[in-house]
Amino acid sequence: MKKLLLIDVSAVFHRSYNALRRTTGGMTTSAGIPVTGTYGTLNTLFSILEKDDYDCVVPCYDAGGNFRKKESDTYKGNREKQNVEFYADLSLLKEDVLPSLGMTPCGAKGWEADDILATISRNSPAYSEIHILTCDKDLLSLVSNKVKVILFNSAKKVRVYDIDGVLEDLGVYPAEVKYLKALSGDKSDNVAGISGIGPKTAIRIIEESRPKGEDEFLSGADRIAFHPKVKEQAATFYANLRLVDLSNDVPDLRWFASTPPADESVRGVFTALEFGSFLKEKRYGKIQEALRVSTHVVSGE
Repeated sequence: MKKLLLIDVSAVFHRSYNALRRTTGGMTTSAGIPVTGTYGTLNTLFSILEKDDYDCVVPCYDAGGNFRKKESDTYKGNREKQNVEFYADLSLLKEDVLPSLGMTPCGAKGWEADDILATISRNSPAYSEIHILTCDKDLLSLVSNKVKVILFNSAKKVRVYDIDGVLEDLGVYPAEVKYLKALSGDKSDNVAGISGIGPKTAIRIIEESRPKGEDEFLSGADRIAFHPKVKEQAATFYANLRLVDLSNDVPDLRWFASTPPADESVRGVFTALEFGSFLKEKRYGKIQEALRVSTHVVSGE
């Protein structure tokens, strides 16, 4: 059984950066290189890799030019603008550190990390099980018989969601999460819900709109749009749905499987960034095993 781990780099980095900024005030090397988010993201990633055995790891990220912002001026308009240090740190992680660890980050201009994660999770027949590491509940919509979401809040708050877990937590099935958000809104993405409809009402509408036989020819979205509590604001529902839906595959997306990194490469990165805690013998041994680090050295004549 082959297992694939997808990393929501954008979400994990953002959470790690802000958490460490609050607790440490930020981290830089002796040369002044900002490494707060990089260190936090790697610490999270290693904690997951050390618990399970993955055949491949693919980091996914936002490449900019989000098409949803073209559809809605307010989409994610509540997000705080980050400083130069944040982006320098993130760039270091994507362009230097993760590749040195044998991973090739994947992104596509115009699409969000969520879309990349959705596309890869739907189009990876070589893997019998896929896990998505994220801090974002939006991705619970991708859970299936094959896909599970590892929701990371902190080292002590990690939950792996399967279909039953999503139903227990949100009150709807994974395929219905987009309807829940389109009806009741999503504060994190600044998507306003339909007036008078909160999460509990939205769940009831979704339950009442499931196919009953005579309306099976309608899509799930259309059945909800015809619901008495929604039909007068159906246009808003459909507009919201376009913003929160992850059903479209990113066209011509190319992604690359991870490869076992060389020991010298891994040690070199940790040493250059002064991540001494990763180089301690016991921890480094676990990291070596998790990354399947190659210790083979080719000697020249």
